[in-house]
Amino acid sequence: MELRLIYPSVRRFGAAPAMKNQPGSLRYPGMGLTMVAALTPPEWRVSIVDDERETLSYDDPADLVGLSLLTCNARRGYEIAREFRKRGVPVVLGGMHVTACPDEAEREADAVVIGEAEDTWPGLLKDFEGGALKRIYRSSNSSSLAGLPVPRRDLLKKEDYITVNSVQATRGCPFNCEFCSITALLGGKTRCRPVEEVVEEVRGLEGGTFVLNDDNIAQEHDYFKELFRRIMPLRKKWVGNASWNISKDAEMMDLMARSGCVGVLVGFESIFPQERLAKVFRGDNRAAVYLETVRKLHARGICVIGAFIFGFDNDDASVFERTLEFALESRIDTAQINILVPYPGTPLYARLEREGRIVERDWNRYMTDNVCFKPRNMSREVLGEGCAWAGRKFFSYPRIGVRVLRAWPRAPIKATAAVLAVNLAFRQGITEMPSGGERAGFGHWHRAGRHHPKLGTQY
Repeated sequence: MELRLIYPSVRRFGAAPAMKNQPGSLRYPGMGLTMVAALTPPEWRVSIVDDERETLSYDDPADLVGLSLLTCNARRGYEIAREFRKRGVPVVLGGMHVTACPDEAEREADAVVIGEAEDTWPGLLKDFEGGALKRIYRSSNSSSLAGLPVPRRDLLKKEDYITVNSVQATRGCPFNCEFCSITALLGGKTRCRPVEEVVEEVRGLEGGTFVLNDDNIAQEHDYFKELFRRIMPLRKKWVGNASWNISKDAEMMDLMARSGCVGVLVGFESIFPQERLAKVFRGDNRAAVYLETVRKLHARGICVIGAFIFGFDNDDASVFERTLEFALESRIDTAQINILVPYPGTPLYARLEREGRIVERDWNRYMTDNVCFKPRNMSREVLGEGCAWAGRKFFSYPRIGVRVLRAWPRAPIKATAAVLAVNLAFRQGITEMPSGGERAGFGHWHRAGRHHPKLGTQY
């Protein structure tokens, strides 16, 4: 039996080609389909196709096709599904968008998987082989992570990515962010794999680097401390994701560095106070806490990618300049600069829908460089132009050069090279401001409303 698993392109639709020149430092595969492939019995012949990187053939033999959808590639996924179904090939759809919009997805598929694959995919295949495929398979999203198979990285074309070495030790995040799909769609409880199983998977990886693909390593500290102690002897380098509160635990940061951590993406989100974090900060100056987080990580040789989001309800036109000033003062090594996206299935989407503020219905446009809703304290145009302005200022060539020179004394040479590569890649991706935007007074709007204390957040 032939099973084809497909990642639909984010950038390709119809006859439009995918982005051929996407920087290599941003080419990073998801783990979903490699795990689905690992859960598939050996009598199936499995292939994985990345529609972003290669030409998809609809005429190659296949008994079953599975697609994993995010919101931004859902329309492309539906297009692919229709073409296979025209040829009589059954199609299964899964992924975060399907979990958020199962009724929509069901119209485009022979079966849909809502939630995780571990407790749905094996049963789905048995039903298919017995000629009794159901329309909907719904996960409990609570399966044990013990005894999981090793993801089928061998099915990926390694030359297409900066690395295929993604490892997951936990699932879940303790924060219930209004805009985040993870907790909304998969539940808020954190589950941990047995440490020894994670260590053995890392030991078996080809090469000396990997990505710890957990939602947030700044939780379950006793678990992660044990994991970091156990992977120290393997002498591999790794990067991961964390929230700012990682800086509250000095031992945790020490163990991260000693276990090979060379970089961490920290979800700063906004330097303006947000209601959901009011109790967490308890009156502390948000920007000051973030500055201290960067300083502590840098002191241990760990590079920092700061992730920022523009468009929260308490953001006004002053947020762009104030955030840029913080980002420069903090000396972060690079930044993700994003526009807030109200992904379907999140509390944010539901609230903005109730308030009549969702203005974009084309899933292709649900990207972090596009404004899909009506901001509260500025126009859509100001939000889009402001994000682009902050990005161009932050990623100017002189500032990139300064960041690389600062990283050089404290980071390994490969990590310093990665700082340069990622900065240049993010620079390439910054949306161009409409002609004349700055001359029309965009910078003046920033300065006019500014009250600047001394700098006193879907997979």
